[in-house]
Amino acid sequence: MIKYYNKIILSLSEITDHPVLLIHGLTGCAFHCFHCFNYDELIANTPESHQTIGDVLTTIRQQEQLFDYIVFSGGEFLRASLDDLRHDLVAVRTISNKPIIIYTTGIELSKMKALHQEGLVDGFHVDMKLPYHLLNEDDADLIELTMGITITNLSLFDKLLDALEFTIAYDKGFSRIRSVRYPFLSESAFSENRTYIHQLNHRYGKNVPYDVNPFIYTETEKL
Repeated sequence: MIKYYNKIILSLSEITDHPVLLIHGLTGCAFHCFHCFNYDELIANTPESHQTIGDVLTTIRQQEQLFDYIVFSGGEFLRASLDDLRHDLVAVRTISNKPIIIYTTGIELSKMKALHQEGLVDGFHVDMKLPYHLLNEDDADLIELTMGITITNLSLFDKLLDALEFTIAYDKGFSRIRSVRYPFLSESAFSENRTYIHQLNHRYGKNVPYDVNPFIYTETEKL
């Protein structure tokens, strides 16, 4: 069973010109990215109280006319088991025809493929933390600073690149690739990302947007 954060948010800032219902799964994350907004509250100190999929469905029914998209986030929402993901997404599909989008790092590509093939997800918004295609073993410190992980080889980034390619190849008009403008990254990092995504779009005849979101310190960190 997937546990959900008690605060289900009606947001106007996730997708331009579209209100979304933003639902956080308490599913953990493999990364601890630089100053992650959700880490302390949703991952390191998972709340004891939570909502169930039944509670989520009630909120969707009550607010159906107020949003255009249903967005699942985390942590990493796709860390939940595939059976649990299927169960909950089928339940949502049963009561709503609004497009379903999942925020992900791309680390669970096999689940992305399964949910896409079964028609349970309309799009993925994938976080591209770094120019994965340019990384080498000398970038271990940068990877640890950005993503909070220690690597012994670069195989993870091959998987993340495969997830980016899959997202673009099978886009139905709802997917996006996003980066955060971490303060220690140069503008060239985002230029390289943008070029890479443009090349994938050209290869598959798609037009998946690439966004660079501002880096924002939390209120506690500003003090």
